[in-house]
Amino acid sequence: KDVKQMSMAIADSALDGARGNSGAILAQFFVGFADGIKEKISLTAKEFAQAALHAKDYAYDALTHPQEGTILSVIKAWAESLLKSCNNSNDILSMLSKGLEDAQLSLKNTPKQLDVLAKAGVLDAGAQGFVDLLEGINEYITSGKIIESSLELIDEDIISIEATTNEKYRYCTECIIIGENIQRRKLQEVLMDHGDSIVLAGTKTKAKVHIHSDEPRKIFSICSEYGSISGEKTDDMIKQQSDAHKAQYPIAVIVDSGCDLPDEVVDSLNIHVIPVKLNFGDVHYVDKVSLTSKEFWNELEKNPVHPQTSQPSPGDFRRQYQFLSSHYESAISIHIPEKASGTYQSAVTASKTVPKFPIEIKDSLNGSIGLGLIAMSAAEAIKKKHDFNEVSKIVDHAIENTTLFIGLKELNNVVKGGRISPKIKKVANFFRINPILTFNNQGIKPIGFTIGNNNKAEKFKRFVESKIPKNKNIRLGIAYAKMEEFALNWSKNLKKDYGEENVVLTEVGPALGVHAGPGSLVFAIQVLDNGKH
Repeated sequence: KDVKQMSMAIADSALDGARGNSGAILAQFFVGFADGIKEKISLTAKEFAQAALHAKDYAYDALTHPQEGTILSVIKAWAESLLKSCNNSNDILSMLSKGLEDAQLSLKNTPKQLDVLAKAGVLDAGAQGFVDLLEGINEYITSGKIIESSLELIDEDIISIEATTNEKYRYCTECIIIGENIQRRKLQEVLMDHGDSIVLAGTKTKAKVHIHSDEPRKIFSICSEYGSISGEKTDDMIKQQSDAHKAQYPIAVIVDSGCDLPDEVVDSLNIHVIPVKLNFGDVHYVDKVSLTSKEFWNELEKNPVHPQTSQPSPGDFRRQYQFLSSHYESAISIHIPEKASGTYQSAVTASKTVPKFPIEIKDSLNGSIGLGLIAMSAAEAIKKKHDFNEVSKIVDHAIENTTLFIGLKELNNVVKGGRISPKIKKVANFFRINPILTFNNQGIKPIGFTIGNNNKAEKFKRFVESKIPKNKNIRLGIAYAKMEEFALNWSKNLKKDYGEENVVLTEVGPALGVHAGPGSLVFAIQVLDNGKH
């Protein structure tokens, strides 16, 4: 294969795999390098240097506000060094060797160019990564060997600019656009009204978008006007900065967004959430990030297309695990049941990519507010300074002693979602039976029923309250879907009987809501272990 084909393949892979500001810049560098080669099948030293300089210009053009002291400075130093060397000699090996030296020198000088690096006394991870790439190339050229590298924790003296900057916006938002004649300059101008740190890399048919914004949903909507979008990603930078600077405990708690809890509980207990993806036809969302629970229910009512959910990929989990491994000693990762979703398996697969970071993956046999109560048990145990093994046992106890009840207003959505068969719906409707569902080791299954089409919510309430054990220390959870007034009144009465701190109220999120539908109620009973909790 010729150099042009190889460089285009690298550029395309870089666009797909780019993560963060520096990743998008590097992707654009490879796109520029491929463009600079034109149709050549081989390169002289001077042609290589000119292609590198072309790639440097592409990298700078990808940003609305290029910033020195980052990967850009190292790319610039390297490209200019190549051009200078090739003017004195046609020896491509000596040119690359000198380019590496100048790139290494530029890396050492980056803290002098950027205050945030100077104050922290560190190097930018993106700049270091580019030098690592050059060093790998040099190693292969000189020895012919490719060194197998294992995933290591990030060096304390090398950090990402995105992790250190005091951000104006909350979310690092990314996606890929596939289209025809993508007008990147026009898109860049539109995005400037919705955030900063914009990097727009790619070609006329494929573009990688990176932006810091408070409006991920708006960003994805804008990008969809330029082609079909995929690879949507949002990282909560405020949460990441909090972890980077204020991690008080050695163990992290991770859940997927199939867990329903109030935002204030998630924040106060420092629970990390990996979002499920969902789509209404060709319109894609990131659960509870680009689409809130309230927005989901409004969209469900007006959109004729029934939504579908897709589990977080192993890559989504891997990025979160890798980040947390820099700030915690270990993690407990708790998820919706393996029989109900591939989320659990994604977590297991990803955990193997960070072998030096102990991660206990738990099948919660639960969902929604039930999974929420289990996550609370884990986080509370960590705050009480239990060690990793003790927290794991406490979570196991919480899983065994948390029961979920799902009451549906009607069965249309749960049939559309494939959770029960149309035959069961016909029988239930004929006999006016209202199935009450739960999660167990077989997935979503019936646990009881009420009879009659009138006052379904009240009948569900009476059914689940009859299941609350007597003379035990318990915690209760209610999640509602378009049933806020009923749920509020119910929770007030429960708080009188069981205490304010033992009743948690929240809204059903999209992960379960796709199947449960509007008018549904979810109730969880958790028996607490006084000796451990």
